[in-house]
Amino acid sequence: MKSEYKVQLVDKRVLGETCAVLTFSCPEISKEARPGQFINLSCSRFLKRPFGVMCTDEEKGTFSIGVRKVGKGTEDILASEVGEEFTVLGPLGNGFCFDGIKRLLLVGGGTGIFPIYFAACYAGKLGIPVTVVNGYRSKCDAFLYDDFSKVTKDFYVTTDSGDLGVKGTVMASLEELDDSLLNDATCLVVGPGIMMQKVSEWAKQKGISCYVSLEQRMACGIGACLVCVCKIKAEQEGKEFVHKRCCKDGPVFRAEEVIW
Repeated sequence: MKSEYKVQLVDKRVLGETCAVLTFSCPEISKEARPGQFINLSCSRFLKRPFGVMCTDEEKGTFSIGVRKVGKGTEDILASEVGEEFTVLGPLGNGFCFDGIKRLLLVGGGTGIFPIYFAACYAGKLGIPVTVVNGYRSKCDAFLYDDFSKVTKDFYVTTDSGDLGVKGTVMASLEELDDSLLNDATCLVVGPGIMMQKVSEWAKQKGISCYVSLEQRMACGIGACLVCVCKIKAEQEGKEFVHKRCCKDGPVFRAEEVIW
């Protein structure tokens, strides 16, 4: 069982009308959290809401998350002010493994850009070369653009509107990447399901190892309620598939194992 903490909101960075980066004081999570893991944050509603960790600062004893308004719970969280207190459960789930990785290709979309940012920063500290491809709806939706630009020089952007970077989905930019950025690369993807499926298919064609962080509706966050189960291939067990809990067994899985 992961620990539950009382935390205080110490910084609120508004990114737009429906999005913000919230930073909380919690020395324990700042030390323990790894890219790909998430936390469950209390709100005025009955259930806590899950958010991927965006970054940590061990020196300050803080961690940050990106929050986008999608319902009443996230709306209430976004309306909070610095100084307010919350209850947090975490860090939860299995994150990305960086052992043996020579080069990283990170692909993000939607709120997936926040955990992708954590992975980019973490890899940079380990001296792993990083290429980032993020997909946005438009220029005004390009959250953390300047932040990513500071983390790696190999940062590429696509927008549906075409007013920033390459017009189209992340696939448009991936197809144009120089082969030198793909040699010995491992791909990590976080974003909408259809995007992760397309990227994983592309990675397989390229012979690139690929991992995805599945986003499912969650309730408990600790594997007890089974709300967030997904289908994972299980040929070695003599079965077509088995059900895995995203919160407990994931959220990170090998892309080739996922049944989309």
